[in-house]
Amino acid sequence: MSTNTSQDAAAAKAALKSFQEQYKIARTNKKNSTNTGSVASTLRSQLPQQPSNFHLFVRAGLPFLLFSVGASLVLKSALEGKNIERDKSKGLITKSERQARLDSERDQMVEKLNKRIQTVDFDNTKRIERPEEILERRKKEREDRNRWYKRTWRWVTWQS
Repeated sequence: MSTNTSQDAAAAKAALKSFQEQYKIARTNKKNSTNTGSVASTLRSQLPQQPSNFHLFVRAGLPFLLFSVGASLVLKSALEGKNIERDKSKGLITKSERQARLDSERDQMVEKLNKRIQTVDFDNTKRIERPEEILERRKKEREDRNRWYKRTWRWVTWQS
């Protein structure tokens, strides 16, 4: 019977070893504490190397970031296009189009004013009359018009 159990134990160890190699699971041996250094070195040699943080980022983080940025750009362009179509259907114009139209109208008005100033002899150095001077000038014109000989001539010719 002892040979049977020893054969069963050997078969179990072989099955466990093949399972460990297949799934790369290392068995810790807590019973044998005398050879911990050699057991640790054998366990390290059996375990696959842990990937570096950069490798993890490239494998998992970078695709996630690219997906997130791409999704946000797609959503932004889709919403922008939707808003443009809605404004076109309502007949609204954007601020930049409105500003461009106002600028062109202002340019046209300035051109018209410049043409008028160039065609008409525009002199901005003329002195502006004061209200007292205007009243004095009108009074003088009235007196000149109503001189006695002018009044007489108008009376003789039957003009008012």
